[in-house]
Amino acid sequence: MNLSNPVLIKEMRSRMRGKRAFLVLTGYVLVLSAIIGLIYLVFTKNVPRAMLNQAGAVLTPVLIYVQMGLICIVSPTFCASAISSEREQETFDLLIASLARPSTIVFGKVGAALSYLLLTLFGSLPLIALTYSLGGVALGRVAIAYLVMFVAGVTYCSLSFLWSTLIRRGVISQLVSVFSVILLVAALPALALFLTALASNFSGGPSQTFINITFLMLRTNPFAAIASLIPGFPPPPNVWLSSVPIWVSQVIFYLMITALSLFLSLKRLERARKWL
Repeated sequence: MNLSNPVLIKEMRSRMRGKRAFLVLTGYVLVLSAIIGLIYLVFTKNVPRAMLNQAGAVLTPVLIYVQMGLICIVSPTFCASAISSEREQETFDLLIASLARPSTIVFGKVGAALSYLLLTLFGSLPLIALTYSLGGVALGRVAIAYLVMFVAGVTYCSLSFLWSTLIRRGVISQLVSVFSVILLVAALPALALFLTALASNFSGGPSQTFINITFLMLRTNPFAAIASLIPGFPPPPNVWLSSVPIWVSQVIFYLMITALSLFLSLKRLERARKWL
């Protein structure tokens, strides 16, 4: 990404100089701190002192899962109004007719939104360092979990930017972006579990091919990828891609969605520029 991108510089200045960046980061860290503090308080009062050295095995997964949930909620809103707001303010024609190429606009807008994502992830590092110091979790698994969260955030930002180029109203674009994230995170795994439960009611149970397809659908979920790392639930040995870690396939799947979203966004802006 070109750091001298004029769109990126303009977006970074307008985003980071306002109150929103401070409020988002402060609220994010306060929510995580409150949740971890309450759980640790309950843990210390109900667990024998001999097991307190394993508190990190409980607090670290909770912290990462809560972060992943917040990323699913917050990151789609970072880019959902990137182009829609330009149309609502009647500045889109000036932007698309300027000397900035469509690729400059895409990577400038998305790159500025990703700065929010990096800000929130880096803001939680002191908390994860605190829970890691309590023991019970390997540092390498925590690093991979952060990679999964970052890739998921990049995908959600890219997908919401695509909807922003297709939908004129910013509010509608945000709603569609959030719905798309819900579809990726919850709908596909829920459908897989529902089909498994439905097939298990028939005589003989589900076939092996059906089980393989179900686990392939579950591999698209970032929470399943994190669960395979912390606390560590490996896939069954008799399913497809059993030798491939779940987080690897999930990251590849999300990177493909990211590439497709950015490509379609670029084509959409190029078409708008040719029309002008």
